[in-house]
Amino acid sequence: MAIFKSNFEALVYVLIISISLYFLNKLISRIFGKSEKVPLKQKIIINFTFKIATVLIIVFFITEGFPVISQIDPTYTAVLTGAISTAIAFASSGIFANFISGIVIMLTRPFEVDDLVKIEGDKGIIRAIHLTKVKLETFDNIIVEKSNAQVLASMVVNYTIRLGKKKSFEDFKSKILAPQDKEFKDLYVSTLNSKKEFEENIKRAYDSFSTKYYPKLYNYTFRMAFPYKGFSLIISNVTKLCELYNQKNIFRIKPQFDIVDYNISIIVKFRLLTFNSQKIFDFQPKFAKDVYDIIYK
Repeated sequence: MAIFKSNFEALVYVLIISISLYFLNKLISRIFGKSEKVPLKQKIIINFTFKIATVLIIVFFITEGFPVISQIDPTYTAVLTGAISTAIAFASSGIFANFISGIVIMLTRPFEVDDLVKIEGDKGIIRAIHLTKVKLETFDNIIVEKSNAQVLASMVVNYTIRLGKKKSFEDFKSKILAPQDKEFKDLYVSTLNSKKEFEENIKRAYDSFSTKYYPKLYNYTFRMAFPYKGFSLIISNVTKLCELYNQKNIFRIKPQFDIVDYNISIIVKFRLLTFNSQKIFDFQPKFAKDVYDIIYK
């Protein structure tokens, strides 16, 4: 005899029990995950035990709760129970979580292949997006694979700007001067350069486009610490370095910088705007080293 009077009642209770157990598992995982006193091996055993218990409880209420199940031949009931157990175990596994996360990533599109991103401290170019994992190539040419569930749970910074269809220069300029992060809003005005000079620089970049659509713009930023002693001279030399890179047309748009913090040293944020992600790979480490050499020469 079934536990519940009707199939609808059974469905409602099974859903309530399943959702409650799901959140209970999440709560337990979070509590033990943050605890530093519980050994890693014990955390794994506890999480695994609760997952197995969850599967058994749900299977019990499905097989014993629905009146329609009691009308099925016992042989088929055993097969159905096994199939349900397998399905629930798969749904609660990391494979299923990664699969669902992959679908979410493809629907929401937080990034695309060839986008320049930062995921959990790893900066690089997205080389592939699969249903269960993402491949990222870092600046030192190392391929890092991250599960889609891991990606969704992480803070993702996308340095790529899609400018869309080519319109007027004012439209182009407004997009260039409005990066994704509001923290960058005044970054285009470097310490010793005028806004007019920068606008002339991006005007040349705008005039060089012959297609109806802009290519992707890579808006890469990084910070460096400067000493207080001799800061004016150092900044003057860094400005000359930016001008040199501009003359060589390495990034297409002149490197920009701005002072963002003062503590035991002066923190300067650099911004590299380019339409070719490979330029970041090839020249950002060299540019950073050139700045470092100026600081500590």
